[in-house]
Amino acid sequence: MEKQRSYEKLIERYAETARTAGAQITDIGKIQSDIGEYTLYRMHLRCGEGKQRLCISTGMHGDEPAGPESLLKIIARLGELRDSLNADFLFFPCDNPSGYELNTRENWQGLDLNREFVQEKQAAEIAIVENDLRGRAFDFTLDLHEDVDTYGMYLYERARKGYRSVADSMIAELRARDYPIHEADWIEGLPASGGIIWPSGRLRKCALPKAVFLWQNGSPHLVTTESPGKLELSTRVEMQMICFDVVLKRLLAEEFAAAPVPSAADR
Repeated sequence: MEKQRSYEKLIERYAETARTAGAQITDIGKIQSDIGEYTLYRMHLRCGEGKQRLCISTGMHGDEPAGPESLLKIIARLGELRDSLNADFLFFPCDNPSGYELNTRENWQGLDLNREFVQEKQAAEIAIVENDLRGRAFDFTLDLHEDVDTYGMYLYERARKGYRSVADSMIAELRARDYPIHEADWIEGLPASGGIIWPSGRLRKCALPKAVFLWQNGSPHLVTTESPGKLELSTRVEMQMICFDVVLKRLLAEEFAAAPVPSAADR
């Protein structure tokens, strides 16, 4: 297994960005692998009273580098706007450090970490992340991913009854700037429309992705972005940032704090 990137250098960049933005970076656990020891991190940024609670994650799949690159830009931008925001952020910069270094979707053991939540025998990385998330709930979660096989962007959104879609505004902004959208009627085995997967119904509590794990543990609204891996990295980062700008506008308007409280019937 030959390393193609340096996780250590990535975290050094995050640490520098955290210092500039006024965020804290915390060691949440270590894993041992056949290719070395890795430390996993969580970052925290509080703006104002922290009225809106958001979790932004990336780096779950090691062959999707636009996510970690975009999150660096997101944290820097939030730091610049810190005095204008009323929000509390948790960031997970890279949940799969071995996959990041190897440029593989899976971790060093060949496990897809985004199918390891709420399993009895978990990958060590997910056991650490899940333990750190235990007891936390968010008003909105954003998970930055890529699809290495596509030429167009698509999104996955789940929202409780009464919550206004974020994904449709993201797609509208991308279209307005002539970025390609994945227009298939079925994406990853799920029905889609206009570049958005809107799943519904209850989900089994096994082999969950991170976003759905957060959904089932009290977060009422989630979006997963999937930038098109067939395009240049810089273009994919631009597309991720356009999507984030939609979130940022709603943060500045404190819309996430005003979201309706779902009833038990909506869960």
